[in-house]
Amino acid sequence: MAINKYEEIAQAAIKLFKQKGYHATSVQDIADEVGLQKGSLYHYISSKEELLMKITQQSISGFNRRLEKIIESQVPSKDKLILAIQNHVSFVAGNLEMTTVLLREAFSLEPEHHQVIKAETDRYLNLWTKIIDEGVKAGEFESGNSRLTALAILGSCNWLHRWYKENGPLTPEEIGSYFAHIFLEGIQK
Repeated sequence: MAINKYEEIAQAAIKLFKQKGYHATSVQDIADEVGLQKGSLYHYISSKEELLMKITQQSISGFNRRLEKIIESQVPSKDKLILAIQNHVSFVAGNLEMTTVLLREAFSLEPEHHQVIKAETDRYLNLWTKIIDEGVKAGEFESGNSRLTALAILGSCNWLHRWYKENGPLTPEEIGSYFAHIFLEGIQK
């Protein structure tokens, strides 16, 4: 399947932002990566900031869409939480470069753009908290600080971008299941 030039530029930006960081990547670096003159690159994009915004927005939107489907499902909260963990881990592993850019570089956005991404990440956190709150209400989970619990789960799952290897000993599904077991069952004997 052929990709259009904008998608090629976005993929190059994702690769470079992950490797070098947003601030260390120049527009010339992106142009070189896709074989364009710097001036020609501006035919496809308005700025490097626009690329970072679209990349981070695409990533967080992917997380939100997947979690919304889980929340809409008619399964117990415990199963929703397991699915949420597995899906988060699978999305990170399947979109490793893009997710790394979201987690590491979204803070580089100008305040107005950063606020858009922050609102979407806050919405994502609220969806996680909703699953936990529903589980508490249904008697499936112990009551406590649902937001802090969600942050602990997300912190563990998000760190995957630092150590996950596609050819590693565990698949994303195995990692997600293991994380779910740890959070739901603990490690106490």
